[in-house]
Amino acid sequence: PKHGHIDWDRIVQHCQSWESSPYFFYKDEPQQKYLADFAGLYAWVQPGTKGWTPDGSNWGEQYLDEFYKNMRNKHPDKIAVGAAWPGFDDSGAKWGLNRHMQARCGQTFEDTLHLYNRYFDAAHPLPFVMIETWNDYEEGTAIERLNFAKCGQNTPSAAGGD
Repeated sequence: PKHGHIDWDRIVQHCQSWESSPYFFYKDEPQQKYLADFAGLYAWVQPGTKGWTPDGSNWGEQYLDEFYKNMRNKHPDKIAVGAAWPGFDDSGAKWGLNRHMQARCGQTFEDTLHLYNRYFDAAHPLPFVMIETWNDYEEGTAIERLNFAKCGQNTPSAAGGD
């Protein structure tokens, strides 16, 4: 639905005729003309404007900073859905684009999980944080199998799958 061919006004109008009308959320930010159709906006795993780096060192700090800053300053009336991820690696997926984000022995998950604190506080809390692509093994985002017991050792498993 990101290709500009969706008339969100019509969709929302139709859904509002239902007994229980759903809330709509959009990734990042929709076209201005459709902004009113969405109850909130959500962040999604990505590195930001610097893009994917061959060594996977760009874990998404710039992207999340911009998302949270945008929500606080431009859209305080919208529901913000933050994001956290343990890393990313789609090199094992048939459809993958060889995108990689290091797990950094769990630090990527810790950093993405807590970065919202720079912009939200107890008086204005972030209502939701989504653990992204939860256990999508083809994208290297497994949560339950995170094992950092060997971190610090120079092995691929020491980096949590990196």
